[in-house]
Amino acid sequence: MSALVDSVAKKVDQDCHTKHCKKGNCSLSLKGAPAQRLIVDLDCAELPIPANRKRCDYLFVGEKDRSAWVVPIELKGGWFKAVEAAEQLQGGSRVADAWLPPGSSFRFVPVLAHGKRVHNKDLKELRRNKVTLRGNERQTVLLRCREKLIRALS
Repeated sequence: MSALVDSVAKKVDQDCHTKHCKKGNCSLSLKGAPAQRLIVDLDCAELPIPANRKRCDYLFVGEKDRSAWVVPIELKGGWFKAVEAAEQLQGGSRVADAWLPPGSSFRFVPVLAHGKRVHNKDLKELRRNKVTLRGNERQTVLLRCREKLIRALS
């Protein structure tokens, strides 16, 4: 593993490490994504996250060459409310912040994968409700279910 990936992996119970991003009828393809990676299922019971705290489905931490990514991922196979999805991504970012070493350098990319058409009002809400991690404020990247995660990282 690489430095950032290894550092985060050591802070997360191994039972919560996974090799895929799939919930219900929505998934993301990891084809082409950095091979040095950690995917954490944030719904894992072994994580010390209170059940009532909002969080996204997965946290992806990856490295390739001299680049690193921290990617909270929310999967929505059906209809969704943009404000709720943004809150879940922000919750995942808070979890990531606790696991990332101080001073680490990375690209922050919040991702929402969806299976249904996104309404204009939800697009506007997502643009308005940016997700923040360590001062990096980002707009949510939308992908379709079954799309390649690498599209968001490029």
